[in-house]
Amino acid sequence: PSRVALRIHHDEDADVYVNGHRVLQRRGYTTDYETEEIAATALRPGANVIAVHCRQTGGGQYIDAGLDAIVPK
Repeated sequence: PSRVALRIHHDEDADVYVNGHRVLQRRGYTTDYETEEIAATALRPGANVIAVHCRQTGGGQYIDAGLDAIVPK
């Protein structure tokens, strides 16, 4: 796709990498999913690797992330 978004819900600090390049860094936590457009050039034809790291300093811990194509209306 020509435009791509990362959807993420995390507790606490989160880093997301696509094909070895950090595309998103967030500190703190979220109470719902957030969507952030990332550079479509981070993706390549065929298989891609997504790595997600979450760092918790106290309490519970969770992270969920995925990619969405941004489709014009």
